[in-house]
Amino acid sequence: MAMTAAQLSFSIFIIFMYLFLNSGLNLLNRWALGLYGLNFPLIMTSCHMIFGACVLAPMMLMSEGYNTRHSTVLANDWKGLTMIAVMNGFQIACNNASLTVMELSMNQIIRSSIPVLVAILAVCIESKVPTKGEIVCLLIISLGVMLAVWEESRNSTLGIVLTLISTVMQSIQMSISGKVMTGRSGKLDSFQMTFYTGPVAFITLAPFAFATEYTILADSLHNKPYATVGFLLGSCCVAVVYNVVLFQSVRTLSSVGTAILGNVKIVLLLFLSSLLLGELGGWNANQYLGCLLTFASAAVYSYIKAAGSAPAKPPGTAPKDEERELLPPPQPKSQSN
Repeated sequence: MAMTAAQLSFSIFIIFMYLFLNSGLNLLNRWALGLYGLNFPLIMTSCHMIFGACVLAPMMLMSEGYNTRHSTVLANDWKGLTMIAVMNGFQIACNNASLTVMELSMNQIIRSSIPVLVAILAVCIESKVPTKGEIVCLLIISLGVMLAVWEESRNSTLGIVLTLISTVMQSIQMSISGKVMTGRSGKLDSFQMTFYTGPVAFITLAPFAFATEYTILADSLHNKPYATVGFLLGSCCVAVVYNVVLFQSVRTLSSVGTAILGNVKIVLLLFLSSLLLGELGGWNANQYLGCLLTFASAAVYSYIKAAGSAPAKPPGTAPKDEERELLPPPQPKSQSN
């Protein structure tokens, strides 16, 4: 039941890597796509997807532990992996595209509404109705996001729509990922998830990417060759490590822990975007109030979820041991009958 020192250390390592890589990749993308003028988010996302699969290919094809499982995994989980790949590719592409037309700080404020979307999905898909306290927190989160986004909606409607689409798709994708990683094929690790989903995401995105952004990429390669190639290669290297860490965080951390980590990441990104990009200087009082309401209510919501799930965790981890102890008692009953 209690975590070992090694498990605790690994969890802390995953948390710090997630925060560092997510913040770094978001800041790099916002600077390059929105401020420096490298305006080809779909091509960049496509490159990230196929680059990760290519980098992991030698290990996945030469390692006996992975190589012997390919047929089983693809036969059992190909539908789930395909859905994850398509959603992951498009949600990242939509998020990156939003950074070309809106501030990173506002992008993250909108993405902080993920708990609201997850709760709605839980009601529709899993029939899990939130408690009264959770409903209050979700309403305040919604109000805070609306206050913060109201001013931005006049200038960047497209950015808001793209961010909302990305947020919805990420919520669904994360839910499916957790199910597939513990599915019929046995436990899948983050390397397998990155390797299997990368090519499908690339095939899905590439036609749209090159049809709409080829001329932009060609012009960028002509006018800024070193910056363009350097950005694509550098962001691909960061993205492949981040994708592995992202899938590993789904497996290592609980859903509540992931929600709390997401809130911490958003606050960190707001601070960094203000410090490095100077994005909060032009905000008005409503935007600051909306930001405060959103994060305060998100923190309370995370606490309520954590407090509500804490007692239920031991029964969730112990059934295997308890089932063995509880199986013999029914036998005398059946014999007496």
